[in-house]
Amino acid sequence: MRFKYRARNPKGDTVSGFLVADSQDHAAVMIRQRGMTPLSFDSTLKREREPLMDRLRKIGTVPLKHKSVLFRQLATMISAGINLGSALDILVAQTTNKRLSASVREVKRLVDSGTSLSAAMRTQNVFSVLMISIVRAGEEGGVLDSSLERLATFLEKQHALRSKIISAVSYPAVVMSFSLLVVYILVTFIVPRFAKVFGSMGIELPLVTKIIFNFALWMGEKWYVMVIGFFSLIFLIILMNRMRATRPTMDRIKLRLPVFGDIVYKTIMARSNRTLSALVEAGVPILMALEMTSEVAENAVIRKAYEDMREAARRGQALGETAAKTKVFPLMVAHMITVGEQTGRLEEMLAKIADWFEMELDEKIKRLTAIIEPVMIIFVGGIVALVASAIFLPIVGAIQAML
Repeated sequence: MRFKYRARNPKGDTVSGFLVADSQDHAAVMIRQRGMTPLSFDSTLKREREPLMDRLRKIGTVPLKHKSVLFRQLATMISAGINLGSALDILVAQTTNKRLSASVREVKRLVDSGTSLSAAMRTQNVFSVLMISIVRAGEEGGVLDSSLERLATFLEKQHALRSKIISAVSYPAVVMSFSLLVVYILVTFIVPRFAKVFGSMGIELPLVTKIIFNFALWMGEKWYVMVIGFFSLIFLIILMNRMRATRPTMDRIKLRLPVFGDIVYKTIMARSNRTLSALVEAGVPILMALEMTSEVAENAVIRKAYEDMREAARRGQALGETAAKTKVFPLMVAHMITVGEQTGRLEEMLAKIADWFEMELDEKIKRLTAIIEPVMIIFVGGIVALVASAIFLPIVGAIQAML
């Protein structure tokens, strides 16, 4: 088999060429015998065309749950004494997500050619910079299995947090959608029929009935205006969230929204503090950890706070002192960070901060869910009562006139 290789020579220069070997492992041995370090191999044989369905399955994102299971299994096998190459082979065979399986297969190929696990992961988009940094810290410290365990735990907590948010949003979204559907059916199908009947009878209509009937007739004729307006608003919000000039303003608005702003804030703080705790515990340098945490924040206001902490740490100032000066972190959080710095248990304190925010978020979601149900019932009931009154008031008036 003919391979195209890339390798690093004793002078540190990257060289490439071709060689013939029985397998990729044999090619790596031949490169090392020449005094070079293999970086990558690529078979020059024409690859078999992948089936269309397999290619389609690789499109999309990889859930956090699948990644956490992957790293947990890898940590278990390495701690049990299985070598990295064999462990990756097992993961390729048993990983059900096609995109993740393909990424692990490519990582295995690079690892077999002499590349470190973190460097091989860097070539795959499914692995974030945070994951790669934790794995690299474990490799450099000789505690790869422990780092993988920490990474798996971190991803599991992130998945649990995301699931809470999705469950909190799903219920009101479903109820609101059903409510709007009921209102749409009433306004566009039922009300216009009564409007025609009352119009043919020449009954004097009350004001509320006129308003409801005119709106129903307008909706029947100009329904596309509402649809275009709704989707235009959604598109405008998404666009303003992505544009560099307007995103900071949108991020500030998100944090100031009634009820939901507090949920957004607690979610970001729980995620960012959990991220910083995992990075510090893995041995990632604090400046790099703060930089990655600011990226995870995904909010301009909170990202700026972590960037300020990073700049202050670069100048030698304490993290807790900087956190106390910002309006983003509560005073209790700043004190806990200070205690963690003074006792040398910063990662532990950051984890407790994340736990506290997650507990507060859980309570907030429970209260919100309890409030939303009666509010939605009142909302739907109010709409139905309004439509019913618009229909029955003329009927009652006509009956009274007959008497």
